[in-house]
Amino acid sequence: LHLKELRYFTISKVQGWYEKNIQDTREPAIKLIDPIFHHHKIKTYAIDLRNAELPLEKRALAALYIGLLAYTGGISAAELVSQYIKDMIDILIMPDTSGKVRIAVLKGLCGVCYLSYTNQNEAKENHLTEILISYLDEDEDSPEADSDLITVKFWVCYLMTVVCCNNTPCIKLFHEVGGQMLEKKLDSLSNMDWFGWPQNYAKLMFMLMGYSNVQADK
Repeated sequence: LHLKELRYFTISKVQGWYEKNIQDTREPAIKLIDPIFHHHKIKTYAIDLRNAELPLEKRALAALYIGLLAYTGGISAAELVSQYIKDMIDILIMPDTSGKVRIAVLKGLCGVCYLSYTNQNEAKENHLTEILISYLDEDEDSPEADSDLITVKFWVCYLMTVVCCNNTPCIKLFHEVGGQMLEKKLDSLSNMDWFGWPQNYAKLMFMLMGYSNVQADK
């Protein structure tokens, strides 16, 4: 009997402690998006992005990180990074930029412009369309061509689909600027090996521009 009483007393104590300390305890709400963190990191990387004394590779890496933070940081982060779009595009038009620098900045712009109509238009106002077209027009078979030029063009195709998403004026501008050259370049790139990519974005952009319908009518 004494043993039973002891067991009952022990169970009662444990149950009482559980009800007092554990049962009513709730996990703190997890912030899936922390605007303070994203805004702080964006502003930190923006300092590097705008620092002309830093190596171009480091500035391009800052552009990439800003894009990642814009992509993961929600609407407020996308609004914040809009002021840095011109700085990112300015790197793309610098002479003799390496393929790796171009790729990093293009990736950053993909994150900045993803599902943000405002940022897509900001990029358009800073002549991103013309720059992307000029990249596609570079001759990858030239002896002076960068070894990463094909990869650069693949990222150009992806960025084109991003900035044209739900943005008819951008599609029209690509038509106006690119003309038949753009159609030929996208057609050529669509026939290349896109292994490792979720989609063949040259083919997707080709269809988005309506070129497949034009060819079908010929």
